[in-house]
Order: sequence, then structure tokens, then C-alpha cells
Amino acid sequence: MFRLYGFSTQNTLKTLYVLEAVGADYEYEFVNLAKREQRQEQFLQMNPVGKVPVLEHDGEYLFESGAICRYVANVMDSPLYPANKLQRARVDQWMDFFTCHLGRWFTILYYENVIKLKFKLGDADEDSVAEALKFANQQLAMLDKQLAATDWLANDAMSIADLFAYAYIEQYRAVDFSMDDYPHVLAWINTIDSLDSIKVARERLPS
Repeated sequence: MFRLYGFSTQNTLKTLYVLEAVGADYEYEFVNLAKREQRQEQFLQMNPVGKVPVLEHDGEYLFESGAICRYVANVMDSPLYPANKLQRARVDQWMDFFTCHLGRWFTILYYENVIKLKFKLGDADEDSVAEALKFANQQLAMLDKQLAATDWLANDAMSIADLFAYAYIEQYRAVDFSMDDYPHVLAWINTIDSLDSIKVARERLPS
């Protein structure tokens, strides 16, 4: 059995979505970041970086959401992370793209417009928001063109890359970002929204 330690953030959601989609047996343990539980010594022994999510499996620990998603899919021998080396590399490239590029901009928008307000960290940085909007729109235009030709990001089949990327992009609702100019991206979002595994994963989070 897997045990996932997390909080209600997109990084934790990525791993929850994959755990559910591959049919893994797991437990979820909420780590309250507002109470700085991730900085307690017990947690730091699992992850010296002091961040969620963390995966526990067979007495070992993993951090970083991408590594967790890949590991879980590997252990479960899931076709969502194909064994074929080229197909797997295509999954990896889209996960890396979202980590370094489009997902980064949505994370900044979420931090500036939601997290700062929720945790009383000051006003949103207008320059950071403007930069994030600029690059998010540029990269969404590219993604929309990609998804006009295929239903999924990699190999014409759903993979952990789609679930990983979706966890970033679904933040558009919270930051009031319009998807009107990106109908193919929106159709992809709606398809993943409808998956039972997504609904079950969300139910794991505190209300």
C-alpha cells in the first residue's frame, strides 16, 4: 500500500489523480501547511526539503510530484506510463514542459491571486501576474493547436502526462482565467473533469 502526505495544492492533486487512475491501494494523510506541519522534524525525516507531497511505500519515501507520479505508474505497471521507451519519453517531455513552462505560469497566477489572499501575504505582484498572463496565453495557443490534432498530450492516448498537466491548468477557474480562446484545451479539460478517478481523488481532500 502507498501512503501519500499532502495538502490541497496542485502538486498533491497531480499525485492523487495518478494514484486513482492507476487503481492503486493507498491512504491519504493531510499535512496542514498553515500550521507548518511540513517543517516538523518527523516530516523532515521523510522529506528534508520540507514540502508536500511525499509518498511512502515499503518503508521508503519519495518527494517531487513528477517522480511520485512516474514511480506509482511504474509499480502498478500502468499503460498510462507506457513501457515503450519512445512513448515514455513523449510522456516525460509533456510533464517537463508543464513543470518548467505552462504549469509554472498557472502556479504563479494561483499564488499571486489565491494563496497570498488566503494566507494574508500581501497584495498580488502586478508585474508577476502580467508576465504569467503573457506567457500562459502564448503557450496555451500552442497547446490548443496541439490538441486540435489529438485528444491527448502524448501518443494519442491518455497518460499520466494528461493528469499531471490537468492539475496545473484546472487552476484557471480559481484565478478567473478565460479559456474562451482555447476551445481544444477546454474540451480536453472537460474530458478529464468527467473521469470518475478525478472525482474520487478530490473527495480525499479536506472540505
